[in-house]
Amino acid sequence: MATPYDTSGAGLLPSGVLQPYGQNILKYGIGQLGTPIDVGAMTAKVAGPTGFQQKSQQRLADMYGMGDIQRDATGMLTGFTGGTGVASYQPYLDQISQQNLLDPSKGYQDFMSPYQKEIIDTTMQEYDVQAGRGRQTISDNAFQAGAFGGGRHGVEMGQYQSESDRNRAALLAGLYGQGYNQALDRQQNQLQNLQGVAGFQTGMESQGIAGLEAVGAQAQALEQQKLNQLAAAGQTAYTLPMNRLTDVANIYGSIAGAMPGSPTQKFSPSPLATGIGGFANMYQTMGGFGGFGGGQSGNVAYNTNPSRPGNNPFGYV
Repeated sequence: MATPYDTSGAGLLPSGVLQPYGQNILKYGIGQLGTPIDVGAMTAKVAGPTGFQQKSQQRLADMYGMGDIQRDATGMLTGFTGGTGVASYQPYLDQISQQNLLDPSKGYQDFMSPYQKEIIDTTMQEYDVQAGRGRQTISDNAFQAGAFGGGRHGVEMGQYQSESDRNRAALLAGLYGQGYNQALDRQQNQLQNLQGVAGFQTGMESQGIAGLEAVGAQAQALEQQKLNQLAAAGQTAYTLPMNRLTDVANIYGSIAGAMPGSPTQKFSPSPLATGIGGFANMYQTMGGFGGFGGGQSGNVAYNTNPSRPGNNPFGYV
């Protein structure tokens, strides 16, 4: 008797012992694909400014009069409030301008010695006393010579006075010149002092800011490494289940390929089954074995008992 199925072109199924394992692998794989993915856990993040860096930024903003730094929730700078625009060295610049320290024709006046006038007055008074004694000596000598009030006396007195006046002017100029030069030196020293203090203050502040920034950069680098590791861990957590399924599937495939399989059956009805099926359809249409035409108007009637001869025209056993 011909087989009702045609197995030509069929493949091989894995061994029946392994098929449940393959089904479980497929089930777990589909379940893994249906698992929600936490993309945020796998996304690399950027470390924000640390407390040290924020402090250094604020001190830098204070040094340049920018005001208080405003930040968002991540610590990133968004703006400034309360800025004055006055840098930390601005008071020194103002003092340099107010004292005319860059103008030698004016700035020296504030640095003239408070004792200068007193010294000049005292010196000139003493000079005038000495000059008066000189004039008296000339008059005494002329009187003793009997030339007092004469031409010779007058010429000698005029020469003396002229020379005395020149000496007095030179002495006074020298005193003023000495005071002026000293005042210029003090003016220049004040300018250098203010410049030095301004530079020293900003320099020290810059060093403090640089120190805070260096410590903050180290802390930020560590924080960035931590964030990178967390992102890498998230990626590993995502790929690990699928990697394990892949490893198991590879093992399963290797074992399944080494064990004999069972042939798959490609369903294809045989000609005999096709013929029987066609006849059965026709038989049902004609009303069954009770008689063609329902047994009412047919010319031939059959006994429904198949054991009687002549009542099994198809030869069914």
